[in-house]
Amino acid sequence: MNSKQGSFIESIIIIAIVLVLIQTFLEDLSIVLGWDWTARRILLTAGFGFDLFFTLEFLIRFFAAVSRREGIEYLLHRKGWIDFFASLPLLLFNSSPTILVIYFGGAAVTGLGGVFNILKIAKAVRIARILRLLRVLKIFKQIKYTGSLMAQRHISLITTLTVTVTVLTIFLISFVQQTWDFSPGVAAANYETEKTLFSQFDGSDISYLKDALPSLLIIKEGNETIYSRYENSYYRTFFGPLDYRFVRKDGFDFFFSLKPMMVDQSVQSLGFFILIVLLVLALLLYYSPHFAITVSDPIHIMKRGFEEPSYNLEVVIPNRYRSDEVFKLAAQYNEVYLPLKERDRRGGGRPHSDLSIENIPNLFKKG
Repeated sequence: MNSKQGSFIESIIIIAIVLVLIQTFLEDLSIVLGWDWTARRILLTAGFGFDLFFTLEFLIRFFAAVSRREGIEYLLHRKGWIDFFASLPLLLFNSSPTILVIYFGGAAVTGLGGVFNILKIAKAVRIARILRLLRVLKIFKQIKYTGSLMAQRHISLITTLTVTVTVLTIFLISFVQQTWDFSPGVAAANYETEKTLFSQFDGSDISYLKDALPSLLIIKEGNETIYSRYENSYYRTFFGPLDYRFVRKDGFDFFFSLKPMMVDQSVQSLGFFILIVLLVLALLLYYSPHFAITVSDPIHIMKRGFEEPSYNLEVVIPNRYRSDEVFKLAAQYNEVYLPLKERDRRGGGRPHSDLSIENIPNLFKKG
């Protein structure tokens, strides 16, 4: 594959990453704002397509690296582990169960532990999508000297570590909550209310149930609907197979809305998403320039001064960083080396030292 093809494919992948981040944001936003089921189904199907695309991309990259005996190198040093966590687990535990429920009904995932439990785990796993944000950190061109590999590597490392630790912490908390039913706010309150009211239900009076349980949608006895909160057209427009759960008690079928729990979780997910985006922006827009000013800029100036005979720019030394080792070296460069260089250029005398100006550039050249 030539460089143009590789660059084109990489551009396609970057565009896909940006699109899937937008899709992830809109998927949660659609639940909070109560979008109709058709729009939400399109977003969920698109999410499955993106997860499939990124899984195939990871597998191709991984097996190509293995064929070159660079599998470990790819996983550990080329951020292959990010490609993995942001693809295969999401496809297996998030998108695929969701698509099965949407297009084949709850029976399609019964063998995996039931729709409700699978979707709870999927909700926790999908937080890993935010890791894809790390793959667009090629925008390090915001650093003044983009040729500084040290600056790019340093910012990439600290951003990756910060975001990864934050995402994994959020993921573990969410996973524990969803797996062990330490459900947040609305879901826990609804569950406790349902349990209490069901213990009192004898089938003779349903009026107290529909008033006490806002999440109750439909009650059926056999094939007869004895209570429905909304018209059928409303259910067809705003409810999908992911939006309700079914309970049978004493010959009655109860259908409950999961939307209060889903809204609660989506608000939480949006908060996490915005937190990570702000964290990355803070690192790129604040810490990156700070690193350039305090490390890569002074080194860049001194390197050019050593390599180019006509380059005599002094390093600007901020007072608050004067005690930093880099700026102590810069002070020596400004006060000792540049005067020495200027005197040598004008043909002045040489200091009593075995080191000459001609020797210094060689220290910075590649062997």
